[in-house]
Amino acid sequence: MSYLRRSSWLAFAAAVCLAPAQPQQPLSFEVASVRPAGSRPPQSPFPSAGKITGGPGTGDPTRITYTWVLVRSLLMNAFGVPIDQISGSDWVMGQEGRFDISANVPAGTTKSQANEMLLNLLKERFHLAYHREKKDFDMYALVIAKGGPKLKDAAPADGPPQAAPQPGTIARPSARDRDGFPQLAAGIGGFEGVTVNGITRQTFRKATMQVLLNSFKVSMGGSRFVDKTGLTGKYDFTLAFSRAGLPQPTGLFYGRGAPPPPEEIDNPSGGPTLFSALEKQLGLKLEKSRTQLDVIVVDHMDKQPTAN
Repeated sequence: MSYLRRSSWLAFAAAVCLAPAQPQQPLSFEVASVRPAGSRPPQSPFPSAGKITGGPGTGDPTRITYTWVLVRSLLMNAFGVPIDQISGSDWVMGQEGRFDISANVPAGTTKSQANEMLLNLLKERFHLAYHREKKDFDMYALVIAKGGPKLKDAAPADGPPQAAPQPGTIARPSARDRDGFPQLAAGIGGFEGVTVNGITRQTFRKATMQVLLNSFKVSMGGSRFVDKTGLTGKYDFTLAFSRAGLPQPTGLFYGRGAPPPPEEIDNPSGGPTLFSALEKQLGLKLEKSRTQLDVIVVDHMDKQPTAN
């Protein structure tokens, strides 16, 4: 390489290095329509928090629709956090603010990118402003109890899969066996529970430890869970425990005021606590600790979005 050519190449390289970096454009939907929703759902029955259809990971990945969706649900999706990691005014956290949003999603968008697009839409159309604060949360690790797990490998399917309920209809609860547990077909993954006289009875089919942890999120709202059992199989089992001290599905507690920790609750119903039931019935155990997580504090959010 000649001296002149080498000098020219070095000058070009230096110019590239010194050139200012181009600001990265925020992720955004290709087209988005935002409209306030009415006070009544579009049909009945309808999910109380609204419904989100389409988007990445679904059969319609380039179109996402939020129907009669609460503001807090939009925020939960935008930030990817549960409801207890969102804090704001009564309007932000209540039942009044509802919107219908339709958006075109660029091809190849991931779910996390779609959530970021929603967040940027809320900033643009609602002038969302927020900050983050740290808060302590209960953390429970699921481990194997002394004596080992008492789980049975999942049985294969013994017939055709059950038909899914038609859209807009309420799924019928399963029939119960003589002990009060829901009867679920073998080989169909998932769980179902029923609570009678303060005792919850759950049936699990083809369930992983993550499915069991997901059931805890319903029974022990506000806590975080991590699987440390090392169990990677799929299992069939049942679990029965007292609901004394545990949140109701609505998030309200039995009795008045916040109850003591669920592992310290007496059981007037006579049933075992969730902690005791896990150990005696499944050979598993929950170990409690504390963890710090970010809470999104909404400082401002317009009640009316800017025009489409």
